[in-house]
Amino acid sequence: MKIAYKALVAAGITVLLWSSAFAGYDETAEQIVNQSLNVQPGEIVLINGNANDIELMGAMQVAVNKAGGEPLLQIGLPHANKRSMMETPIEYLSQIRTGQLTLIRMVDAVINVASISDPGLFADVPEERMEATRKAGAVLNTAFSNASIRSVTLGQTGGVPTDAYAKSINADPKAMKDMFWKAVSVKPDALAMTARKISSMFAPGATARIKTDDGTDLTFKIGTHGSRINAGRTADVGASQGGSSVWLPAGEAYTCIDVDSASGTLFVPSMQFRGKPVKDLKMSFKNGMMTGLSAGSNEKMLKEFFASTDDATKRLSVMSVGLNRESQPIEGSDYRSWEMGGMVTLGLGNNSWAGGDNLSDAGFTAHVLGSTLEIDRTKVVSDGALARVR
Repeated sequence: MKIAYKALVAAGITVLLWSSAFAGYDETAEQIVNQSLNVQPGEIVLINGNANDIELMGAMQVAVNKAGGEPLLQIGLPHANKRSMMETPIEYLSQIRTGQLTLIRMVDAVINVASISDPGLFADVPEERMEATRKAGAVLNTAFSNASIRSVTLGQTGGVPTDAYAKSINADPKAMKDMFWKAVSVKPDALAMTARKISSMFAPGATARIKTDDGTDLTFKIGTHGSRINAGRTADVGASQGGSSVWLPAGEAYTCIDVDSASGTLFVPSMQFRGKPVKDLKMSFKNGMMTGLSAGSNEKMLKEFFASTDDATKRLSVMSVGLNRESQPIEGSDYRSWEMGGMVTLGLGNNSWAGGDNLSDAGFTAHVLGSTLEIDRTKVVSDGALARVR
């Protein structure tokens, strides 16, 4: 974002007002720039966000400048994005975004500030248009995964909480926001210690089993790509090649799954997909591939999504264990997120972001509430709570 200053005196006044407007986010911005990314003088830092994230983005800009970096701001306009998806000739939607590829090649670090002001905005976009947009983005995703870029995203599931998003999942907005910012402030050292202990259990070839009382019973093998942690600092990720990414609130140990190994049933009583409620989701797997899908609501939307994707999207590919004890499910709501203490999350499709090679233009995530996870018969999570790990 560029700010035009009309005169030197006006510039001084504008800078004063601009700076004071972001004071409430200064601590978070300093945490992200200096701790999560460790921005160095001369580094180019891309800051992404939506129009309703201006104050947060401004605080990030100030913090990057204070660290000696060069901030570049990119503003997303969700409603304009939807209009583009609906009105652009479909052959143009799938064009490779060369401008964005050039941007990826020139930056050293990325800060994503994400929030959702209209949860169901894209729910009625025809699947063929979603597919075309995903195909265009697949090239960018691959380029980003292979580039030596450090990135941090503020906001996991649902992004930075908004009243609209909280209402859509039947959560109290204040309680959700309070918990979110408290979880963001958890210090990385303690998270890193626990994450490394859990991560060490994800040995290549180990057998994992996840069960719930309501019907999930899945077994699979841990893949050979190595595990990673998200303690809120890119320096801790442990990526052997490509970029290093973290998400706030932090607190995860995650690993790739052998994509030919998953067998059994995944059952999710309640979740959201593109802002729409999905009830009683049941997915069956055999030899890694999803072989069946049913749901009590919005089943058609899910089936159209998977029908538009390649086989790689139908394979179980990632497992994450949440470690942040300050982040927990909110009773009576569909608020589930990766970092929640004891939350097991399973992902289908593209796992290049986690260091894997199951390349796909799409992905699907399910948070498995109240699960028990065993790795080679050693409990990691028991009934939704982290087990004691030595």
